[in-house]
Parts: sequence; structure tokens; C-alpha cells
Amino acid sequence: MASTYSSTLNLELQASGENSGTWGTITNNNLTKLESAVKGYVSVAIASTTDSLSATDGTTADETSNAIIKLTGTLTGNTTMQCEAVENWYIVDNAATMGTYTLGFKPAGGTATNLVASSKHILYSDGSTMFDVLEDAGNIKANGTLTVSGNTSLDGGTFVFNESSADLDFRIEGNGDANLLFTDAGNDRVGIKTSSPSTELHVVGGIKATGAIDFDGGGFTFNDSHAAVDFRIETDTLTHAVFVDGSADKIGFGTSSPTSGFVNIDQASSTGAIAVLTLDQGDADQEFIKFDGTTGSGSTASVSTSTATDGSKVGALKINVNGTDFWIPYYATN
Repeated sequence: MASTYSSTLNLELQASGENSGTWGTITNNNLTKLESAVKGYVSVAIASTTDSLSATDGTTADETSNAIIKLTGTLTGNTTMQCEAVENWYIVDNAATMGTYTLGFKPAGGTATNLVASSKHILYSDGSTMFDVLEDAGNIKANGTLTVSGNTSLDGGTFVFNESSADLDFRIEGNGDANLLFTDAGNDRVGIKTSSPSTELHVVGGIKATGAIDFDGGGFTFNDSHAAVDFRIETDTLTHAVFVDGSADKIGFGTSSPTSGFVNIDQASSTGAIAVLTLDQGDADQEFIKFDGTTGSGSTASVSTSTATDGSKVGALKINVNGTDFWIPYYATN
């Protein structure tokens, strides 16, 4: 009765009373194939876009019986490497030059799994489909450094960094900035484009918010460093409804060039009955306007105390109308 062969490793299954004189050789071949299946290594150069690992009954030369398979060569198109359509497992080292092409690994006639360039895969086949173990793994714990050179997708669960609350910083690089996002664990601070945040949130660069901003529980300070930077508020039709000229130390309403005073109000509308300035004093026993200035008996001060005319007049306020100085008198009685 002739020998038969196993379906997975192509081992020669000897019939009783057969193979007289070659029994030892056949047994050694089988043991060698078993050794290859456990610890064997083979390097295979991909020869075509539909290549196959060799599988030979009874001998030790077949490639598919090895536990570790290294694929080399240069792809000339989208390529599939296939093994036998049997249950088996493999460690595949993809060292092929892929370019823009894909490389699939599958059981003959079955469904492939795509290999990643310059990577190693742990694979198993149920005889019809090839599965990548790490493509759908359970819990993974890395005690050393975990380096990912491809895309990373976190889907279906939370992400926690530094659960043990250790003094460990977190950093995300941008295309041209080494500290696009930086968390300073030791000081409990977050920096954007800085690795040395001086407050809980420190941004080096611009900030844009398209939604509402709520400052609650603390003061708001703009330009605490006293730099020559401007501040601007827009309305529906005015680009400079409120403008602070940081270099000139002036404030403009409706103008970006306050020049005629510390506060410059520019009436933007030339039509309609719109006042330049409206005062509404809700406190009946308080002034509408309070002036603090330099007083003098003549016309050299901003507040005059002259009583030269109109006996009940006790002074006047100096104003300028179209380049000419005038005085507004004020009285001690109604």
C-alpha cells in the first residue's frame, strides 16, 4: 500500500510494511518539515503579480511549510502571493519593494489580507481566508516604546494618557513646529506652539473662535506685556467699531486712526438723525459729564475760572471746533 500525504504540511504518511530501506529517510524528511513548521525560515523573491509559495509532498524543499517567510523583490503591479488552501499560520516579513502597488497574501482561491510595506505580520488561514492577527487584536500592552509609522485610528472607546498621573509630558508635532501641542505635566499646563507654557493655557500665535466665548470667574487682560499691539471690535457694518491703537496709546470709535485726541469718535453715517454721542444719566443727582483738567484764570488751561463777563459765570470749558478754539461757559446756579 503506497504512502499518503498530510494536507497541512505535506508529510509522508507511511503505510504499514511499506518503504523498506527508505523508512528512515522518509521519517527524517517528515521531522525536518515539522521543524520548519515550528521554527523554519525561508526567503522568497516575488516573481510575478500572481505568485505562489512552492508546496511539495514528501520533500523538505517546499516554501509553504516554513513558519517564517520573508518576501523580497520588486512589484511590477498589484500582486498576490498565495499559499496552499489549508489551515496554517505564518509570520511574514514583507521586505518587497512595493512602490504604489499592493501586496496581498492568501490561501489559493481564497481571500487575501493586504501586507504593509516594510512590516512584519502574524497571519493564519482557515483554508479559505487569510487573517492578520494584529488587525483585530485584543488588549495590547507595550512596556517599552510603541512606534507607529502608519495611520492610527482610535474608534469606539476613550483614550487616556498618563492614567497614573506621573510627571510625563505629551507632545504633538506639526509640519513645521515641534510643539504644535504640548502638555507640561509637572506644572499642569498646556502650550500651543510652545514647550514652556507660563499659564494653564499658553498660545503662541493667533486664536480664532467661531462660537461664543464665556469668561467667567476671573478678569480679562489684553496686552499685559505692554507691547505695541492693536485691539479691534467689528460690528455689522463697521470694521473698527472699537479700535485701540497700541502704538499711539489712543482709542477710536468708528475709526482706525484716532489722531485728534486720546479718544476719537468718528460718526460713520452721513444720513439720518444719528447723534455722534448720546448720554443717558439714570442717576438723577449725578453729573452727565465730569471734567478733570488743569484750571487757570486765563485761556491757557483746559478749564478756565475766569469771571470777566457775565457776573454769574464762574468758568468755561475749552473746546475746538474745526480748528478754532471756543469756550463753553458754566455757571454756579441754574
